[in-house]
Amino acid sequence: MAKSIHNSLVMFVVVLVNLHSLFHYDSRVHAVEVTADSPCSNFCINSPGLNISDIASSQTFSGDLSCLDSDYNGDNSTAIGRKFRSCVSCEQTSKAVDTIYEENDVYWFLFNLKSTVVWCVQGFFESEQNPNTTLANTQCNSACDTIGNALEDRLKQTNESLQYNYCTSNNGAFMSGVDKCTNCLVAIDNLKILGNFLSALKSACQQKPALSSTISLSTNVFSITGATSSPSISTPTSSSTNSASSIPTAISSSSISGGAIAGIAVGTVAGLAILATVVYLLLRRRKKSGQGQGKMGELDGTQSQVPGYRQGKEYKQHAPGHGSGNGYGVLQQHSAYGYNQPSEMGAERPLAELPVEPRV
Repeated sequence: MAKSIHNSLVMFVVVLVNLHSLFHYDSRVHAVEVTADSPCSNFCINSPGLNISDIASSQTFSGDLSCLDSDYNGDNSTAIGRKFRSCVSCEQTSKAVDTIYEENDVYWFLFNLKSTVVWCVQGFFESEQNPNTTLANTQCNSACDTIGNALEDRLKQTNESLQYNYCTSNNGAFMSGVDKCTNCLVAIDNLKILGNFLSALKSACQQKPALSSTISLSTNVFSITGATSSPSISTPTSSSTNSASSIPTAISSSSISGGAIAGIAVGTVAGLAILATVVYLLLRRRKKSGQGQGKMGELDGTQSQVPGYRQGKEYKQHAPGHGSGNGYGVLQQHSAYGYNQPSEMGAERPLAELPVEPRV
């Protein structure tokens, strides 16, 4: 019994720890940056309870960035990579503009691409340093060194006037060195998407589309089929736009939704309640069992309980001619409590017939 209670308590503690980890693993908002009330909000913000109209509900952190093609595509893709892909793929074709806070989805599309390149290639996200040695940094850091400062220049300053600041910053270093960096990335397996990001950033510098207009790209930046060092620019057709827009939907379904997280939480709470009930019943049963030991049953409803003796009665059979009774083998009742049970009076006197009075 004690072992069962111990195991139940251990399970209870483990469930509590997992529940704490589920809801308190990080105090930061985990949502890729997107314009308030953007149609892409459902892909970029998937935490329950966040308001898509609030600009504070989305913010890109280094933990939201992935460096390998396999993080975004294939069987080994990660939840973080799939979420980032679904969000940025939507922003690529979104015309959403917030005139109140002066933000737009093209701005955040470029911001998320620049953030990923500098984090994976240069190893920095403004003042934060990447603690991991990445494949891109090892293979292409020297080829991409000249464009790093331009991409990081006022990276986290949210201002629409700085949307294309990287194009001319540091004496135009980005436009001068982007091709060399792109060529290095696309030539290495698992780094082609980073090369696509640079191609899209270069196309944005060349086009500088007006507000509520998108950058003309021939394919989705997360596509690795036919990735090339030269940026491919074209006017998107309705079919290509629909194809790009359909990608986030497919990817979003594979990640954990807010409803699923809520369901997990409800199930965990219900499990805790059941576990607590089981522990309570086990403890109650053990308590009753302890109280029952050493107590005797009631004696004919009038005798007090006598501790220290077995409960119940014993019945011993006597051979003919022994014990009380009429000489036949009968069951003599003995008490287990130290005294004899009351017995019936012996039938020693013969039965007499009552006189029958004559009828008058």
